[in-house]
Amino acid sequence: MANFLEQLPKHLQEIAERVNVLTPEAILTTPRIRFMDTRTCDLDSCVHSCTPEDVRILKEAAAKWLEQTPVSADSLFKIPARLKWSRVTFGCAALDQCTGGGVSIRGITEICGNSGVGKSQVLLQLSLSVQLPTTLGGLGKGVAFICTEDAFPSRRLLQISKAFEARYPAEKLNFLGNIFIEHQYESEPLLDCISNRLPQLLQEHSIGLIVIDSVAAIFRLYTDFDKRARDMRRMVHALLSYADKYDCAVVCSNQMTATEETGETRMEDVPCLGLQWANLSRTRMRISKVPKQYKQGDQLLTVRKLEIVYSPETPNAFTEFLITAEGVVNVPKPSRPTAIKRKLI
Repeated sequence: MANFLEQLPKHLQEIAERVNVLTPEAILTTPRIRFMDTRTCDLDSCVHSCTPEDVRILKEAAAKWLEQTPVSADSLFKIPARLKWSRVTFGCAALDQCTGGGVSIRGITEICGNSGVGKSQVLLQLSLSVQLPTTLGGLGKGVAFICTEDAFPSRRLLQISKAFEARYPAEKLNFLGNIFIEHQYESEPLLDCISNRLPQLLQEHSIGLIVIDSVAAIFRLYTDFDKRARDMRRMVHALLSYADKYDCAVVCSNQMTATEETGETRMEDVPCLGLQWANLSRTRMRISKVPKQYKQGDQLLTVRKLEIVYSPETPNAFTEFLITAEGVVNVPKPSRPTAIKRKLI
């Protein structure tokens, strides 16, 4: 599609031509890491390598082009590429930049971490940001939130929703009215909920995010590991079919467990459920606490880190963030001291 490439800036045209991705559909479905791969470039061209911001602008231009281009009748039966590969914003610029725009609606995204690091806080904010319109990084849809541990943190959700209402006053969204909550503490009721009740909810309401907080609370109690593997595959198969049919994101939190390294006495924290679960998720992100704090008013806030452990389309990266009363936010940049000018006598 020459017309599409011609309307791009010169350096974006060179990026697309270098990896031989020339159509807007191909640009949207090509992983970001392919655009940024410089292994096949000449030494002189590596100086002008592609940046994450270039890829973001290129994909946005492709999405806008497809949105404005007239469609044929047969394309109405296909999922538009801009919807199939869209993402849900975290509502935090640092997390969005690290993850390439947020949580993908393809496959299952796992967010793991030790107790108290902020996994549920991130999930609550995702439950609000997915309701934003697509122009703000959301999907304009509701949430199916399944709790398997403690009671749902409704007061904390109300607190963050007030901050979102103040941040996006023009949207006038009923954030709390679009979140559907279910509590399940055993495996069989959970599987029955996902297999029977969740499809009915997806048919009756527009759902853009399915959250399970957490998978470890249910499946780590199994003593029959063969049955656990079968039940996990059964659950994941159902969730993937819903994600593909309704274009919604699926996010599951996971706990950590201590394991001893072979030949050493040092203990290491690893995600629960082992390789049985790791092979079922598409993307794994890990949240941890950083040994430093940020002072906000009279409070000392612990800095958190989100790290991409593995993902088929996003390189391993990490970023830092804070959890405040308003939700998940960037770590403010330190202000530079103002220089004092002295008059020469």
